[in-house]
Amino acid sequence: MSNKKPTLSSTRQAFGDTLNLMASKNKNIFVVSVDLKSSLKLSKFAKKYPNRFIECGVAEQNATAIAAGLAKSGKTVFLCSYSSFSPAINWAVIKQSICYNNCNVKIISAHSGLLTSAYGATHQMLEDIALVRVLPNMEVFSPCDAIETKKIISVVANSKTPAYVRLVRPDTPLFFDKKLSFTIGKSHVLKKGKDITILGHGPILHSAFQIHNQSLAKLSLEIINCSSIKPLDSKTILKSVKKTGRLIVIEDHQKIGGLGEAIAHLLLENNLSPKFIHLAVDNQFGQSARHCQELYDYYNIGIKALTSAIKKIIS
Repeated sequence: MSNKKPTLSSTRQAFGDTLNLMASKNKNIFVVSVDLKSSLKLSKFAKKYPNRFIECGVAEQNATAIAAGLAKSGKTVFLCSYSSFSPAINWAVIKQSICYNNCNVKIISAHSGLLTSAYGATHQMLEDIALVRVLPNMEVFSPCDAIETKKIISVVANSKTPAYVRLVRPDTPLFFDKKLSFTIGKSHVLKKGKDITILGHGPILHSAFQIHNQSLAKLSLEIINCSSIKPLDSKTILKSVKKTGRLIVIEDHQKIGGLGEAIAHLLLENNLSPKFIHLAVDNQFGQSARHCQELYDYYNIGIKALTSAIKKIIS
């Protein structure tokens, strides 16, 4: 593995830039904001398309109902907030007004996971995937970096299905290949291997590329980016696990209701029983810290925890 420092970039900025580009081509794209225009990088959109930008203030349920109404009138609507507010506060309205009616609303939620660090437990949303995965008609995506964020937003903007896209607060490493495309329901094998399958979503997956341990140097890791959490790419996942017989899932989310639980269900349905370790937050709330890596180490989902999991699963 290279010790070269990765280039950092913002998933929020990638979202704002891509949405501006898509809106210039599609006059049906509308934005409903919950008083977070600046944070979600929507200032340019609001200035350029004032008739397509609706500021609802701190009123998540109302904003969700407005987004659903716009979608029923034929618009492609981006409902933008933090994940600790949407889907946490407005879940019932998302269920009844958006999903039940199969409305073309894209829920874009930033500040997800422990990466929110200094904001503490109230803003470190660790349950959002569980909340949206369970909803019929809802698709769920978690881009690994800014490059993939652009590709996902471009695809969902042209889809007619309700969707949830999980973004994070800080700038994060770029490691998604620009040459790769994004397809709903498909995963990408970012690194081929034969000894252990490592699955994940979001920026935390970059940890799998940062394993610098002499005793593990000869191991062949297969790293798969599962940014499409629902629908899940069963074929790619099962093929890899059948090959390696060992599986580690890493995610910045609660163990309950996350990607790891979805994959465990998939394995049982297909009568597979590989060695399996799930690295995720274990039934705890977050807390504030100066840097997210401190939290990753504390909750045992960082590079140290992943290194230990690899040693354990190979023994």
